Amino acid sequence: MVRVASMVCAQCINNASAARCAKRLAFDAISLLLVVVVIALVSGHARPAEANWLTRLAREAGEAGGGAARRAGHALDEMGGLSRHLKALPEDGSSVALAAHVTPEGHWKFANKSGEVYTAANADEMARVVRTLAPDRQGEGPIKLYLSEDSVFNRTVAINDLPAGAELHLMTGKRSYKLRVDPQSAKSDAYLADVKPNLSVRLTDRALFDETIWLLERRLAKSDIRVVSLQPDAAQTLTSAPRIDPDTKAALIDKVDPWKLPAALRSIRGQTVVLTGRIEGEYLYFRPSSGGEKSLLIGDLKAAAREADVNLVILQAPDPLQPGGRNWFWQKIEVKGLNEAVKRADFADFLDALGAQRMPLVVDARPSLEGRIGLDIGPRQSGGAGSGSVPLTDTITNTLSFWTEQVFQQVAGNVATTDIKADLVDQDRQKELDRRIIPGIPFIYQISYLAGLVLGLVGLSYARALWLRLWPAEIAGEYAGRAGYWAARVVRGILFVLVFLPLVGIPVGLWAMLKGLFDQLVFFVLLPFRLLGWLWRKVAPVRN
Repeated sequence: MVRVASMVCAQCINNASAARCAKRLAFDAISLLLVVVVIALVSGHARPAEANWLTRLAREAGEAGGGAARRAGHALDEMGGLSRHLKALPEDGSSVALAAHVTPEGHWKFANKSGEVYTAANADEMARVVRTLAPDRQGEGPIKLYLSEDSVFNRTVAINDLPAGAELHLMTGKRSYKLRVDPQSAKSDAYLADVKPNLSVRLTDRALFDETIWLLERRLAKSDIRVVSLQPDAAQTLTSAPRIDPDTKAALIDKVDPWKLPAALRSIRGQTVVLTGRIEGEYLYFRPSSGGEKSLLIGDLKAAAREADVNLVILQAPDPLQPGGRNWFWQKIEVKGLNEAVKRADFADFLDALGAQRMPLVVDARPSLEGRIGLDIGPRQSGGAGSGSVPLTDTITNTLSFWTEQVFQQVAGNVATTDIKADLVDQDRQKELDRRIIPGIPFIYQISYLAGLVLGLVGLSYARALWLRLWPAEIAGEYAGRAGYWAARVVRGILFVLVFLPLVGIPVGLWAMLKGLFDQLVFFVLLPFRLLGWLWRKVAPVRN
């Protein structure tokens, strides 16, 4: 396009004006490309709720209009995702792996790896599922059913209609989790999802489950986990990075004055603090190396952790001894399994390592402060759904075993933890923190600054004209020497580039592009008339 416009300009005006037209077109093309890049950056880093507003409106419109077509499309999408997951599973000749999704009408749709679909609407049809979709089945291996999220969270009761003895899995995203009946629930349709061998998540709310899985799979940096020992008259702040033992190369325990801890969290923004204590009501009780038990307000700790975007993990212990001290046998006090847990890759592995020391753990998610989510993590009890009360003999035996273990753990210098309370930065807030180029400044401000800087370069001539009105150029004769003159020019140039240009960049950049496009539109509208004028000037002399 630039070449054609230049040829036409050369015919109708002159070579100089043709060059100017070509440059103008090239400049507009580059400007448009820059705008596209900036918009892509902003939309790529915006939250899904902001970036996909058009999709959300379309979805809401479809929901408002009702629609069997929408529900059918959703079912097809669910089955498609499940079938793709089946194809990625390793081959197992003894067992049968099928995808399963319950329709709004209560019918179950099954699919095999080949994409063949079978619908079961009653018990007789349910009994023919395996024979229909896996006629070549060999052996007596288990039937593995990979259920859609909608089936598990929205139509849980229908799971009871599935073949008895089937091994159930929840398919979410690109991963699947084995389901087990929740032994602590009186309902037969309450389930746990096994995330790790010693860690399960209780299925209550779909949004909370997705949030929990995201938090558990988040990578952990060893340098970001700070094990804190609450000791009065200890340090009043925390170093931004942990202190390292020169011999073992392991991070040392941070001993902090408990009443200075909320303020000290500001120096370790974005990191994870691990505390040991006993929560009773609004207070966290702890026992330092000397003296009796003392307490802190948990609300103050949570508020300070929220302000500093710190993940707070509290290991519950009946006897809240603080790690790093010495017990009455002069044994060093340690939290059993914690040294191994802090070496793990993600938060799920961290909890799995702690659970391996006593018994498997169950995660319960709950909303917390704004931008936070709470996790209650306790031992997974044995038994089955609706099993009723525990026999008195078992209760006495478990109590005696618990207190016997407590005594032996204290003699060995270990803090025996019973459960874990975590108050963590939620997914939306953490993604906002991860987007930031400069910590402490919201991403929207940073991307706006960069967009203003880029668009300011597009409309540089207009920005310079405005700048000259606000701050006229320096005159060398007004300064006593060359050094003062150049110092003033440098300061003026820095302020123009780093302050003024980003502020006015977006409007002047858009104005420059709109003006350029308008000029091009006028040029092409007048081009036929200029061409006719050129032809007239060529023909008229011949007639004369």
